[in-house]
Amino acid sequence: MHITSVIDYSYPMMAAEKSLKAAHLFMLDKKYDDALDELLIAASEVKMTINAIRHMKEQEDALRKQTETV
Repeated sequence: MHITSVIDYSYPMMAAEKSLKAAHLFMLDKKYDDALDELLIAASEVKMTINAIRHMKEQEDALRKQTETV
């Protein structure tokens, strides 16, 4: 049995978007510490999104190289 892991960029991207929106709402309520906490979460989610996209690109580049040699 072959198990394939899926690298998904969309979940962390949507989580980052959610945290950014929450940070905005906290700012409107002048809850600065809560806004900062949400922004740290957003930054972390953006980093995970970047890593997922880089991984996807590397996989596609490797597949393209593999098919070029055939």
